[in-house]
Amino acid sequence: MNGVARRSSLREIWPFIVGPLAIAALSLWLGQSTSWDLRNYHWYNPYALLTGRMGFDAAVAHHATYYNPLIDLPLWAVAHISPGWVAGAFLGLVQGLNFSFLYLIARDALAPEIVMRRALAALIAALGVAGGYAVILTGTTYYDNVVSIPVLAALWLIVKHRLTLAAGEAKAARRVVALAGLLTGIAVGLKLPTAPFGLAILAAVAAAPALNARRIALIFQCGLAAFAGLMLASGWWFFVLWRETGNPLFPYFNDLIGSTLILDASYRDTRFLPGSLLEAATLPFRFADDWRVSSDWAVNDWRIAFAYIAVPAALLLSAMGLKSPAPVVLRGAARIVFAFAIAAYLSWIAVFAIYRYIAPLEMLGPLLIVAAIGSVAIPGPARRALTLGALAAVVALTTLYKGNRADFAERMVVVDAPQIARPEATMALMTGVEPMGFVIPEFPPAIPFLRVDGFLVGPDKDTAFLRGMKDRIAAHLAAGGDLFTLFLPGETARGDRALEMLGLDRTQTCVDVTSNLAPTFRWCRVVPMSQAR
Repeated sequence: MNGVARRSSLREIWPFIVGPLAIAALSLWLGQSTSWDLRNYHWYNPYALLTGRMGFDAAVAHHATYYNPLIDLPLWAVAHISPGWVAGAFLGLVQGLNFSFLYLIARDALAPEIVMRRALAALIAALGVAGGYAVILTGTTYYDNVVSIPVLAALWLIVKHRLTLAAGEAKAARRVVALAGLLTGIAVGLKLPTAPFGLAILAAVAAAPALNARRIALIFQCGLAAFAGLMLASGWWFFVLWRETGNPLFPYFNDLIGSTLILDASYRDTRFLPGSLLEAATLPFRFADDWRVSSDWAVNDWRIAFAYIAVPAALLLSAMGLKSPAPVVLRGAARIVFAFAIAAYLSWIAVFAIYRYIAPLEMLGPLLIVAAIGSVAIPGPARRALTLGALAAVVALTTLYKGNRADFAERMVVVDAPQIARPEATMALMTGVEPMGFVIPEFPPAIPFLRVDGFLVGPDKDTAFLRGMKDRIAAHLAAGGDLFTLFLPGETARGDRALEMLGLDRTQTCVDVTSNLAPTFRWCRVVPMSQAR
Protein backbone atom coordinates (compact mmCIF):
# COMPACT_ATOMS: atom_id res chain seq x y z
CA MET A 1 0.00 0.00 0.00
CA ASN A 2 1.54 3.36 -1.03
CA GLY A 3 1.58 6.45 1.21
CA VAL A 4 -1.43 8.12 -0.40
CA ALA A 5 -3.55 4.99 -0.13
CA ARG A 6 -2.48 4.49 3.47
CA ARG A 7 -3.45 8.04 4.43
CA SER A 8 -6.78 7.65 2.64
CA SER A 9 -7.46 4.42 4.51
CA LEU A 10 -6.66 6.05 7.86
CA ARG A 11 -9.06 8.90 7.08
CA GLU A 12 -11.81 6.34 6.65
CA ILE A 13 -11.18 4.13 9.67
CA TRP A 14 -9.92 6.53 12.35
CA PRO A 15 -13.43 7.39 13.66
CA PHE A 16 -13.97 3.68 14.31
CA ILE A 17 -10.80 3.55 16.40
CA VAL A 18 -10.76 6.89 18.23
CA GLY A 19 -14.46 7.00 19.12
CA PRO A 20 -14.70 3.53 20.69
CA LEU A 21 -11.38 3.88 22.52
CA ALA A 22 -12.31 7.27 23.94
CA ILE A 23 -15.71 6.11 25.18
CA ALA A 24 -14.20 2.90 26.57
CA ALA A 25 -11.80 5.07 28.56
CA LEU A 26 -14.73 7.18 29.76
CA SER A 27 -16.58 4.03 30.79
CA LEU A 28 -13.61 2.88 32.86
CA TRP A 29 -13.27 6.29 34.46
CA LEU A 30 -16.97 6.43 35.37
CA GLY A 31 -16.82 3.00 37.01
CA GLN A 32 -19.10 0.00 37.30
CA SER A 33 -22.73 0.82 36.66
CA THR A 34 -25.10 -0.31 39.40
CA SER A 35 -28.19 0.89 37.59
CA TRP A 36 -31.74 -0.15 38.37
CA ASP A 37 -32.15 -1.87 35.01
CA LEU A 38 -28.99 -3.96 35.38
CA ARG A 39 -30.11 -5.12 38.81
CA ASN A 40 -33.65 -5.65 37.62
CA TYR A 41 -33.45 -7.52 34.34
CA HIS A 42 -30.40 -7.04 32.13
CA TRP A 43 -28.49 -9.70 34.09
CA TYR A 44 -31.46 -11.96 34.76
CA ASN A 45 -33.11 -12.02 31.31
CA PRO A 46 -30.23 -13.58 29.33
CA TYR A 47 -29.81 -16.12 32.11
CA ALA A 48 -33.51 -16.93 31.95
CA LEU A 49 -33.36 -17.33 28.17
CA LEU A 50 -30.29 -19.58 28.19
CA THR A 51 -31.63 -21.79 30.99
CA GLY A 52 -35.28 -21.93 29.88
CA ARG A 53 -36.88 -20.27 32.91
CA MET A 54 -39.90 -18.82 31.11
CA GLY A 55 -42.87 -20.08 33.11
CA PHE A 56 -40.58 -21.44 35.83
CA ASP A 57 -39.95 -18.05 37.41
CA ALA A 58 -42.69 -15.42 37.45
CA ALA A 59 -42.47 -11.63 37.14
CA VAL A 60 -39.14 -11.48 39.01
CA ALA A 61 -38.17 -8.27 37.17
CA HIS A 62 -41.68 -6.79 37.09
CA HIS A 63 -42.73 -5.83 33.52
CA ALA A 64 -39.14 -6.14 32.28
CA THR A 65 -39.12 -9.89 32.93
CA TYR A 66 -40.79 -10.13 29.53
CA TYR A 67 -38.51 -7.86 27.49
CA ASN A 68 -36.61 -9.25 24.51
CA PRO A 69 -33.36 -10.64 26.02
CA LEU A 70 -31.43 -10.76 22.73
CA ILE A 71 -29.66 -7.44 23.28
CA ASP A 72 -28.27 -8.68 26.62
CA LEU A 73 -26.50 -11.77 25.30
CA PRO A 74 -23.19 -10.19 24.12
CA LEU A 75 -22.47 -8.55 27.48
CA TRP A 76 -23.57 -11.69 29.33
CA ALA A 77 -20.99 -13.69 27.35
CA VAL A 78 -18.17 -11.16 27.85
CA ALA A 79 -18.88 -10.58 31.54
CA HIS A 80 -18.78 -14.29 32.35
CA ILE A 81 -15.27 -14.80 31.05
CA SER A 82 -13.60 -11.54 32.02
CA PRO A 83 -13.03 -9.17 34.95
CA GLY A 84 -15.57 -6.43 35.63
CA TRP A 85 -13.44 -3.70 34.09
CA VAL A 86 -13.22 -5.61 30.81
CA ALA A 87 -17.02 -5.80 30.66
CA GLY A 88 -17.16 -2.05 31.32
CA ALA A 89 -14.63 -1.37 28.59
CA PHE A 90 -16.54 -3.64 26.20
CA LEU A 91 -19.69 -1.59 26.71
CA GLY A 92 -17.74 1.60 26.11
CA LEU A 93 -16.15 0.26 22.91
CA VAL A 94 -19.56 -0.56 21.49
CA GLN A 95 -21.15 2.70 22.62
CA GLY A 96 -18.24 4.64 21.14
CA LEU A 97 -19.52 3.76 17.68
CA ASN A 98 -22.01 6.59 18.16
CA PHE A 99 -19.12 9.00 17.66
CA SER A 100 -18.09 7.15 14.50
CA PHE A 101 -21.45 7.49 12.80
CA LEU A 102 -22.06 11.02 14.05
CA TYR A 103 -18.75 11.95 12.41
CA LEU A 104 -19.70 10.25 9.14
CA ILE A 105 -23.09 11.98 9.06
CA ALA A 106 -21.50 15.39 9.68
CA ARG A 107 -18.65 14.78 7.23
CA ASP A 108 -20.99 13.85 4.39
CA ALA A 109 -23.50 16.59 5.23
CA LEU A 110 -21.07 19.53 5.48
CA ALA A 111 -20.39 21.53 2.34
CA PRO A 112 -17.11 20.42 0.69
CA GLU A 113 -15.74 23.95 0.61
CA ILE A 114 -15.93 24.33 4.39
CA VAL A 115 -12.44 24.99 5.75
CA MET A 116 -11.26 22.05 7.88
CA ARG A 117 -14.46 20.18 7.13
CA ARG A 118 -13.28 16.94 8.74
CA ALA A 119 -12.14 18.74 11.88
CA LEU A 120 -15.54 20.43 12.15
CA ALA A 121 -17.24 17.05 11.66
CA ALA A 122 -15.10 15.60 14.45
CA LEU A 123 -16.02 18.51 16.74
CA ILE A 124 -19.72 18.05 16.02
CA ALA A 125 -19.45 14.33 16.76
CA ALA A 126 -17.48 14.95 19.96
CA LEU A 127 -20.09 17.42 21.19
CA GLY A 128 -22.75 14.86 20.32
CA VAL A 129 -21.29 12.18 22.58
CA ALA A 130 -20.52 14.67 25.36
CA GLY A 131 -24.16 15.40 26.16
CA GLY A 132 -25.76 14.77 29.53
CA TYR A 133 -27.44 11.56 28.52
CA ALA A 134 -24.64 10.34 26.29
CA VAL A 135 -22.37 10.48 29.33
CA ILE A 136 -24.70 8.98 31.92
CA LEU A 137 -25.55 6.10 29.59
CA THR A 138 -21.89 5.28 28.98
CA GLY A 139 -20.93 1.90 30.40
CA THR A 140 -24.53 1.08 31.38
CA THR A 141 -26.99 -1.50 30.18
CA TYR A 142 -29.85 0.88 29.48
CA TYR A 143 -28.84 0.39 25.83
CA ASP A 144 -30.44 3.59 24.51
CA ASN A 145 -26.93 4.43 23.32
CA VAL A 146 -26.52 0.98 21.76
CA VAL A 147 -29.69 0.86 19.66
CA SER A 148 -28.76 4.40 18.63
CA ILE A 149 -25.84 2.97 16.63
CA PRO A 150 -27.86 1.23 13.90
CA VAL A 151 -30.24 4.21 13.89
CA LEU A 152 -27.39 6.66 13.24
CA ALA A 153 -25.86 4.27 10.72
CA ALA A 154 -29.17 4.21 8.85
CA LEU A 155 -29.37 8.01 8.83
CA TRP A 156 -25.80 8.20 7.53
CA LEU A 157 -26.68 5.90 4.65
CA ILE A 158 -29.53 8.20 3.60
CA VAL A 159 -27.36 11.33 3.92
CA LYS A 160 -24.39 9.82 2.11
CA HIS A 161 -26.40 8.35 -0.76
CA ARG A 162 -29.01 11.09 -1.10
CA LEU A 163 -28.09 11.73 -4.73
CA THR A 164 -28.44 8.02 -5.48
CA LEU A 165 -31.92 8.12 -4.00
CA ALA A 166 -32.74 11.19 -6.07
CA ALA A 167 -31.54 10.15 -9.49
CA GLY A 168 -29.19 7.20 -9.22
CA GLU A 169 -29.63 3.69 -10.54
CA ALA A 170 -32.88 2.30 -9.13
CA LYS A 171 -31.37 -0.93 -7.86
CA ALA A 172 -28.68 0.96 -5.94
CA ALA A 173 -31.28 3.27 -4.41
CA ARG A 174 -33.32 0.28 -3.28
CA ARG A 175 -30.26 -1.26 -1.65
CA VAL A 176 -29.60 1.92 0.32
CA VAL A 177 -33.12 2.26 1.72
CA ALA A 178 -33.38 -1.47 2.36
CA LEU A 179 -30.22 -1.47 4.45
CA ALA A 180 -31.26 1.70 6.28
CA GLY A 181 -34.68 0.26 7.00
CA LEU A 182 -33.25 -3.09 8.09
CA LEU A 183 -30.85 -1.45 10.54
CA THR A 184 -33.58 0.71 12.04
CA GLY A 185 -35.98 -2.22 12.29
CA ILE A 186 -33.37 -4.28 14.12
CA ALA A 187 -32.83 -1.40 16.55
CA VAL A 188 -36.57 -1.20 17.24
CA GLY A 189 -36.77 -4.97 17.63
CA LEU A 190 -33.98 -4.99 20.18
CA LYS A 191 -35.61 -2.18 22.17
CA LEU A 192 -39.19 -1.27 21.34
CA PRO A 193 -39.01 2.33 22.68
CA THR A 194 -36.75 3.01 19.69
CA ALA A 195 -39.94 2.95 17.56
CA PRO A 196 -40.02 6.76 16.95
CA PHE A 197 -36.86 6.37 14.92
CA GLY A 198 -38.63 3.85 12.71
CA LEU A 199 -40.90 6.68 11.60
CA ALA A 200 -37.94 9.05 11.51
CA ILE A 201 -36.00 6.99 8.96
CA LEU A 202 -39.06 6.96 6.70
CA ALA A 203 -39.24 10.74 7.02
CA ALA A 204 -35.54 10.93 6.10
CA VAL A 205 -36.17 8.92 2.94
CA ALA A 206 -39.18 11.10 2.14
CA ALA A 207 -37.00 14.21 2.48
CA ALA A 208 -34.40 12.94 0.04
CA PRO A 209 -34.77 14.76 -3.30
CA ALA A 210 -36.59 12.54 -5.80
CA LEU A 211 -39.62 12.48 -8.04
CA ASN A 212 -42.79 11.71 -6.13
CA ALA A 213 -43.35 8.25 -7.62
CA ARG A 214 -39.77 7.23 -6.90
CA ARG A 215 -39.93 8.71 -3.40
CA ILE A 216 -43.12 6.80 -2.54
CA ALA A 217 -41.60 3.55 -3.79
CA LEU A 218 -38.45 4.08 -1.73
CA ILE A 219 -40.46 4.91 1.40
CA PHE A 220 -42.44 1.71 0.96
CA GLN A 221 -39.28 -0.35 0.42
CA CYS A 222 -37.61 1.19 3.46
CA GLY A 223 -40.69 0.47 5.58
CA LEU A 224 -40.82 -3.12 4.37
CA ALA A 225 -37.15 -3.60 5.23
CA ALA A 226 -37.71 -2.01 8.66
CA PHE A 227 -40.52 -4.47 9.33
CA ALA A 228 -38.23 -7.31 8.29
CA GLY A 229 -35.56 -6.04 10.69
CA LEU A 230 -38.11 -5.80 13.49
CA MET A 231 -39.21 -9.39 12.90
CA LEU A 232 -35.63 -10.59 12.62
CA ALA A 233 -34.73 -9.13 16.00
CA SER A 234 -37.97 -9.63 17.87
CA GLY A 235 -40.41 -11.76 15.88
CA TRP A 236 -39.33 -14.89 17.69
CA TRP A 237 -39.85 -13.17 21.05
CA PHE A 238 -43.30 -11.92 20.05
CA PHE A 239 -44.18 -15.57 19.36
CA VAL A 240 -42.80 -16.74 22.70
CA LEU A 241 -44.82 -14.14 24.59
CA TRP A 242 -47.96 -14.87 22.59
CA ARG A 243 -47.58 -18.61 23.24
CA GLU A 244 -46.93 -18.16 26.96
CA THR A 245 -49.24 -15.24 27.79
CA GLY A 246 -51.59 -14.56 24.87
CA ASN A 247 -50.08 -11.09 24.36
CA PRO A 248 -47.04 -10.70 22.04
CA LEU A 249 -46.18 -7.40 23.78
CA PHE A 250 -46.87 -8.70 27.31
CA PRO A 251 -47.68 -6.96 29.55
CA TYR A 252 -48.07 -3.78 27.49
CA PHE A 253 -51.26 -2.73 25.72
CA ASN A 254 -53.12 -5.50 27.51
CA ASP A 255 -56.24 -3.35 27.37
CA LEU A 256 -56.11 -3.79 23.59
CA ILE A 257 -54.58 -7.24 23.12
CA GLY A 258 -56.06 -8.88 26.20
CA SER A 259 -53.99 -11.54 27.94
CA THR A 260 -56.22 -13.17 30.53
CA LEU A 261 -53.32 -13.42 32.98
CA ILE A 262 -53.32 -9.78 34.06
CA LEU A 263 -55.54 -6.71 34.26
CA ASP A 264 -57.09 -5.02 31.23
CA ALA A 265 -54.65 -2.12 31.38
CA SER A 266 -51.93 -0.63 29.18
CA TYR A 267 -49.16 -1.02 31.82
CA ARG A 268 -47.28 1.83 30.09
CA ASP A 269 -45.17 4.41 31.89
CA THR A 270 -47.10 7.63 31.24
CA ARG A 271 -45.60 9.72 34.03
CA PHE A 272 -43.92 12.19 31.70
CA LEU A 273 -46.47 12.58 28.93
CA PRO A 274 -47.46 16.25 28.55
CA GLY A 275 -50.83 17.11 30.02
CA SER A 276 -51.59 19.89 27.56
CA LEU A 277 -50.54 21.32 24.21
CA LEU A 278 -48.63 24.07 26.03
CA GLU A 279 -46.69 21.51 28.07
CA ALA A 280 -45.88 19.58 24.90
CA ALA A 281 -44.74 22.71 23.07
CA THR A 282 -42.44 23.80 25.90
CA LEU A 283 -41.09 20.40 26.96
CA PRO A 284 -37.49 20.87 25.70
CA PHE A 285 -37.15 24.09 27.69
CA ARG A 286 -38.88 22.75 30.76
CA PHE A 287 -36.61 19.71 30.72
CA ALA A 288 -33.49 21.83 30.28
CA ASP A 289 -34.58 23.82 33.31
CA ASP A 290 -35.87 20.92 35.45
CA TRP A 291 -34.93 17.32 34.61
CA ARG A 292 -37.84 15.93 36.62
CA VAL A 293 -40.36 16.73 33.87
CA SER A 294 -38.96 13.98 31.63
CA SER A 295 -36.42 11.93 33.53
CA ASP A 296 -35.44 10.14 36.72
CA TRP A 297 -31.88 11.46 36.56
CA ALA A 298 -30.50 14.83 37.60
CA VAL A 299 -29.22 15.75 34.14
CA ASN A 300 -30.01 18.95 32.28
CA ASP A 301 -28.98 19.18 28.64
CA TRP A 302 -29.74 22.00 26.21
CA ARG A 303 -28.84 20.32 22.91
CA ILE A 304 -32.40 19.45 21.96
CA ALA A 305 -33.75 22.75 23.32
CA PHE A 306 -31.34 24.78 21.19
CA ALA A 307 -32.11 22.68 18.12
CA TYR A 308 -35.82 23.06 18.92
CA ILE A 309 -35.39 26.82 18.45
CA ALA A 310 -32.87 26.80 15.64
CA VAL A 311 -34.45 24.31 13.22
CA PRO A 312 -37.98 25.85 13.03
CA ALA A 313 -36.45 29.33 12.87
CA ALA A 314 -34.20 28.29 9.99
CA LEU A 315 -37.07 26.65 8.13
CA LEU A 316 -39.23 29.75 8.57
CA LEU A 317 -36.50 32.15 7.43
CA SER A 318 -35.68 29.94 4.47
CA ALA A 319 -39.37 29.93 3.48
CA MET A 320 -39.24 33.73 3.61
CA GLY A 321 -36.39 33.69 1.09
CA LEU A 322 -33.55 34.26 3.55
CA LYS A 323 -31.52 31.24 2.47
CA SER A 324 -27.77 31.37 2.63
CA PRO A 325 -26.14 31.14 -0.81
CA ALA A 326 -23.39 29.06 0.80
CA PRO A 327 -24.94 26.88 3.52
CA VAL A 328 -22.62 25.16 5.98
CA VAL A 329 -24.59 21.93 5.62
CA LEU A 330 -25.68 21.09 2.10
CA ARG A 331 -29.40 21.73 1.65
CA GLY A 332 -30.26 18.19 0.64
CA ALA A 333 -28.47 16.76 3.66
CA ALA A 334 -29.95 19.36 6.02
CA ARG A 335 -33.45 18.59 4.77
CA ILE A 336 -32.92 14.88 5.52
CA VAL A 337 -31.54 15.45 9.01
CA PHE A 338 -34.28 17.99 9.84
CA ALA A 339 -37.04 15.64 8.68
CA PHE A 340 -35.52 12.78 10.67
CA ALA A 341 -35.31 14.85 13.84
CA ILE A 342 -38.79 16.35 13.55
CA ALA A 343 -40.48 12.99 12.92
CA ALA A 344 -38.59 11.32 15.78
CA TYR A 345 -39.36 14.11 18.22
CA LEU A 346 -43.08 14.39 17.44
CA SER A 347 -43.69 10.64 17.64
CA TRP A 348 -41.60 10.36 20.82
CA ILE A 349 -43.45 13.12 22.67
CA ALA A 350 -46.80 11.60 21.68
CA VAL A 351 -45.97 8.11 22.97
CA PHE A 352 -43.18 8.27 25.60
CA ALA A 353 -41.71 11.68 26.54
CA ILE A 354 -39.06 9.76 28.52
CA TYR A 355 -35.92 11.67 27.73
CA ARG A 356 -33.38 8.89 27.46
CA TYR A 357 -35.43 7.19 24.76
CA ILE A 358 -34.52 10.07 22.48
CA ALA A 359 -30.77 9.95 23.15
CA PRO A 360 -29.95 9.86 19.40
CA LEU A 361 -31.52 13.30 19.01
CA GLU A 362 -29.41 14.67 21.83
CA MET A 363 -26.39 13.32 19.96
CA LEU A 364 -27.56 14.93 16.72
CA GLY A 365 -28.24 18.24 18.49
CA PRO A 366 -24.92 19.92 17.61
CA LEU A 367 -25.29 19.01 13.92
CA LEU A 368 -28.87 20.28 13.89
CA ILE A 369 -27.73 23.58 15.40
CA VAL A 370 -24.88 23.98 12.91
CA ALA A 371 -27.12 23.07 9.98
CA ALA A 372 -29.90 25.43 11.06
CA ILE A 373 -27.74 28.50 11.68
CA GLY A 374 -25.63 27.74 8.63
CA SER A 375 -28.64 27.67 6.32
CA VAL A 376 -29.72 31.28 6.94
CA ALA A 377 -28.46 34.33 5.03
CA ILE A 378 -26.22 35.78 7.73
CA PRO A 379 -22.81 37.35 7.02
CA GLY A 380 -20.02 34.83 7.41
CA PRO A 381 -18.32 36.25 10.53
CA ALA A 382 -21.64 36.72 12.32
CA ARG A 383 -22.76 33.22 11.37
CA ARG A 384 -19.55 31.69 12.70
CA ALA A 385 -19.82 33.66 15.91
CA LEU A 386 -23.47 32.68 16.39
CA THR A 387 -22.74 29.02 15.72
CA LEU A 388 -19.76 28.87 18.04
CA GLY A 389 -21.66 30.80 20.68
CA ALA A 390 -24.59 28.37 20.51
CA LEU A 391 -22.31 25.33 20.75
CA ALA A 392 -20.36 26.88 23.61
CA ALA A 393 -23.59 27.68 25.44
CA VAL A 394 -24.81 24.12 25.02
CA VAL A 395 -21.63 22.82 26.59
CA ALA A 396 -21.61 25.39 29.40
CA LEU A 397 -25.26 24.79 30.33
CA THR A 398 -25.07 20.99 30.32
CA THR A 399 -24.97 19.34 33.76
CA LEU A 400 -23.28 15.96 33.87
CA TYR A 401 -24.13 13.16 36.28
CA LYS A 402 -22.35 9.83 36.57
CA GLY A 403 -25.38 7.91 37.78
CA ASN A 404 -25.13 5.00 40.20
CA ARG A 405 -21.56 3.68 40.01
CA ALA A 406 -19.14 1.59 42.01
CA ASP A 407 -15.57 0.35 41.71
CA PHE A 408 -15.08 -2.52 39.30
CA ALA A 409 -15.05 -5.91 41.00
CA GLU A 410 -13.57 -9.27 40.06
CA ARG A 411 -16.66 -9.84 37.94
CA MET A 412 -19.34 -7.46 36.70
CA VAL A 413 -21.86 -9.09 39.06
CA VAL A 414 -20.74 -10.66 42.32
CA VAL A 415 -23.38 -12.14 44.63
CA ASP A 416 -22.85 -14.02 47.89
CA ALA A 417 -25.85 -16.35 47.85
CA PRO A 418 -26.74 -18.42 50.95
CA GLN A 419 -26.27 -22.14 51.22
CA ILE A 420 -29.54 -23.92 50.40
CA ALA A 421 -30.14 -27.22 52.18
CA ARG A 422 -32.72 -28.59 49.73
CA PRO A 423 -32.63 -26.55 46.53
CA GLU A 424 -34.80 -29.04 44.64
CA ALA A 425 -37.49 -28.61 47.33
CA THR A 426 -37.18 -24.83 47.74
CA MET A 427 -39.31 -22.00 46.34
CA ALA A 428 -38.53 -18.28 46.68
CA LEU A 429 -41.07 -15.46 46.94
CA MET A 430 -39.91 -11.92 46.11
CA THR A 431 -41.68 -8.94 47.67
CA GLY A 432 -41.42 -5.19 47.28
CA VAL A 433 -40.34 -3.23 44.21
CA GLU A 434 -36.55 -3.25 44.69
CA PRO A 435 -34.76 -4.74 41.65
CA MET A 436 -33.41 -8.16 42.63
CA GLY A 437 -33.38 -10.20 39.44
CA PHE A 438 -29.58 -10.05 39.19
CA VAL A 439 -29.08 -12.33 42.22
CA ILE A 440 -31.10 -15.22 40.80
CA PRO A 441 -28.36 -16.65 38.53
CA GLU A 442 -26.21 -17.16 41.64
CA PHE A 443 -28.81 -19.35 43.36
CA PRO A 444 -29.24 -23.07 42.55
CA PRO A 445 -31.18 -23.29 39.25
CA ALA A 446 -33.69 -25.70 40.77
CA ILE A 447 -35.25 -22.89 42.84
CA PRO A 448 -38.20 -21.09 41.21
CA PHE A 449 -38.51 -17.38 42.01
CA LEU A 450 -41.99 -15.83 42.09
CA ARG A 451 -42.46 -12.10 42.63
CA VAL A 452 -45.79 -12.11 44.43
CA ASP A 453 -45.61 -8.39 45.14
CA GLY A 454 -44.42 -5.68 42.78
CA PHE A 455 -45.38 -3.38 39.93
CA LEU A 456 -46.90 -6.11 37.76
CA VAL A 457 -48.42 -8.50 40.30
CA GLY A 458 -49.55 -8.02 43.88
CA PRO A 459 -51.73 -9.83 46.43
CA ASP A 460 -54.21 -6.97 46.19
CA LYS A 461 -54.72 -7.59 42.45
CA ASP A 462 -56.92 -10.59 41.72
CA THR A 463 -55.49 -11.82 38.44
CA ALA A 464 -55.03 -15.24 36.89
CA PHE A 465 -51.30 -14.61 37.09
CA LEU A 466 -51.43 -14.25 40.88
CA ARG A 467 -53.88 -17.13 41.27
CA GLY A 468 -51.46 -19.32 39.35
CA MET A 469 -48.70 -18.36 41.78
CA LYS A 470 -50.94 -19.13 44.75
CA ASP A 471 -51.68 -22.57 43.33
CA ARG A 472 -47.98 -23.24 42.86
CA ILE A 473 -47.23 -22.15 46.43
CA ALA A 474 -50.01 -24.34 47.85
CA ALA A 475 -48.85 -27.36 45.85
CA HIS A 476 -45.26 -26.76 46.91
CA LEU A 477 -46.19 -26.63 50.61
CA ALA A 478 -48.45 -29.65 50.27
CA ALA A 479 -45.48 -31.59 48.90
CA GLY A 480 -43.41 -30.68 51.94
CA GLY A 481 -41.31 -28.04 50.21
CA ASP A 482 -39.40 -25.20 51.84
CA LEU A 483 -40.54 -21.63 51.28
CA PHE A 484 -38.35 -18.53 51.54
CA THR A 485 -38.76 -14.84 50.85
CA LEU A 486 -36.20 -12.45 49.34
CA PHE A 487 -36.62 -8.76 50.08
CA LEU A 488 -34.88 -5.48 50.87
CA PRO A 489 -34.89 -4.69 54.62
CA GLY A 490 -36.29 -1.24 53.86
CA GLU A 491 -39.37 -2.95 52.38
CA THR A 492 -39.91 -5.37 55.25
CA ALA A 493 -43.31 -4.01 56.27
CA ARG A 494 -44.60 -4.06 52.70
CA GLY A 495 -43.34 -7.61 52.20
CA ASP A 496 -44.88 -8.86 55.43
CA ARG A 497 -48.25 -7.39 54.43
CA ALA A 498 -48.05 -9.11 51.04
CA LEU A 499 -47.20 -12.46 52.64
CA GLU A 500 -50.01 -12.05 55.18
CA MET A 501 -52.53 -11.50 52.37
CA LEU A 502 -51.33 -14.83 50.95
CA GLY A 503 -51.78 -16.56 54.31
CA LEU A 504 -48.05 -16.74 54.96
CA ASP A 505 -45.76 -15.55 57.70
CA ARG A 506 -42.07 -14.63 57.62
CA THR A 507 -40.00 -16.29 60.34
CA GLN A 508 -36.86 -14.94 62.00
CA THR A 509 -34.74 -17.62 60.37
CA CYS A 510 -32.88 -15.27 58.02
CA VAL A 511 -29.51 -14.74 56.35
CA ASP A 512 -28.06 -11.88 54.33
CA VAL A 513 -27.58 -11.84 50.56
CA THR A 514 -24.79 -9.43 49.64
CA SER A 515 -23.48 -8.22 46.29
CA ASN A 516 -21.34 -5.56 44.62
CA LEU A 517 -24.36 -3.85 43.07
CA ALA A 518 -26.99 -3.29 45.75
CA PRO A 519 -27.74 -3.01 49.44
CA THR A 520 -27.94 -6.22 51.44
CA PHE A 521 -31.06 -8.33 50.90
CA ARG A 522 -32.66 -10.69 53.40
CA TRP A 523 -33.43 -14.35 52.75
CA CYS A 524 -35.95 -15.62 55.32
CA ARG A 525 -37.91 -18.81 55.80
CA VAL A 526 -41.68 -18.52 55.30
CA VAL A 527 -44.40 -20.75 56.76
CA PRO A 528 -48.20 -20.83 56.54
CA MET A 529 -49.79 -18.58 59.15
CA SER A 530 -51.43 -21.63 60.70
CA GLN A 531 -47.95 -22.87 61.61
CA ALA A 532 -46.63 -19.54 62.87
CA ARG A 533 -46.06 -19.15 66.55
